[in-house]
Amino acid sequence: MLATVELMDELLPRDRLRYFMGIGDPLGIVQVIARGVDVFDCVLPTRLARTGAAFSSEGRLNLRNARFAADLGPLDPRCDCPACRGFSRAYLRHLVTQKEMLGAQLLSLHNLRVLLRLTADARAAIRAGRFAEFANHVAGMYPAGG
Repeated sequence: MLATVELMDELLPRDRLRYFMGIGDPLGIVQVIARGVDVFDCVLPTRLARTGAAFSSEGRLNLRNARFAADLGPLDPRCDCPACRGFSRAYLRHLVTQKEMLGAQLLSLHNLRVLLRLTADARAAIRAGRFAEFANHVAGMYPAGG
């Protein structure tokens, strides 16, 4: 996939937006940004939310795991979304395990907020000339396949 995106860089005009459909994980987004992609979309953030998974500053979390059953901390202490500001990991886990729609909705809002912040941080890193450092940080948080 990345080799194809690199080939695209040579074939498409540099003064036009480059769109990638179907990339929605933080590492993948950063990898395609590094190869010239400007715009992307994917169902992954909401699909993960429906299965109880969330992106976080700790990497990807699976709220179905029993370790979150008594965790009264926020989903991600660094996040300002409604799920993180108003609900504990334990309560979000409860919603997910009971198949309450609110759980999927809150995790969807959270995952989308994480990706919006990620792309804003990527833009800032590009402007500051430190994108490689930023990309390495993201790769450390979200290893391939994780």
